[in-house]
Amino acid sequence: MKAKKASKRPITDFRKDFPILATLANNKPLSYLDNGATTQKPTVVIEALNRYYTTQNANVHRGIHKLSETSTMMYEQARETVAKFIHAQSSKEIVFVKGCTEAINLVAHAFLLPRLKPGDKIILTIMEHHANIVPWQVVAKASGATIDVIPIDEKGNLKIDKLDSMLTENTKMVAFSHISNVLGSISPAKKIIAKAHALGIPVLVDGAQAISHMPVDVTDLGADFYTFSAHKAFGPTGVGVLYGRYEPLKDMPPYQTGGGMIEK
Repeated sequence: MKAKKASKRPITDFRKDFPILATLANNKPLSYLDNGATTQKPTVVIEALNRYYTTQNANVHRGIHKLSETSTMMYEQARETVAKFIHAQSSKEIVFVKGCTEAINLVAHAFLLPRLKPGDKIILTIMEHHANIVPWQVVAKASGATIDVIPIDEKGNLKIDKLDSMLTENTKMVAFSHISNVLGSISPAKKIIAKAHALGIPVLVDGAQAISHMPVDVTDLGADFYTFSAHKAFGPTGVGVLYGRYEPLKDMPPYQTGGGMIEK
């Protein structure tokens, strides 16, 4: 059976999917090229948000009335959809947060900080976004740990050969960007994760740029944590995802506390 050829839609058709592209900039049709910072929203997303706020809005997991039940069902369906999208083993491995930055902070403070002591090390790369640098700097300062950095070569590729000598029994976390937001370099994620896991070292991958540019299979990668934001993948602002393997997630203390955790 022959595979069907992908349909070739003209660029004008794609532009129609994004209402903002019908506006003018300096009296010319808007051309938007800043997707690495944030993406514009297609009509289907805008309509879904509008439908929710006009027909389904209610607190999730907080009520027994019809609207709350509907909102809760849709919320959990979204978790299932995300799990399938990134090939997680279970929807229980999907944590909704405000964005990629909060996801990294959550792991840094709730997972890593309680495990750090003076002399421990965190490994990052020279091409990290500040969102994947500052949280680790804060927990390192609070614990007396230090940070090592994987360098890059003249082509902007990570010098993975340097990693072997950097990994020691004192290394407690490796964190790196799947794709650099500045260079566009694609990290050899599976190789880095395998090297770290060989010594029992957990790994976080910042997938903010990768999630809308390449297929992501967190199970195949083997990462302990994978983070990304909705607004860089045509979704709404103020929503992010922390994927975490179930084992490390269930042992983490609450990152934030409040009414949603009360049983009595």
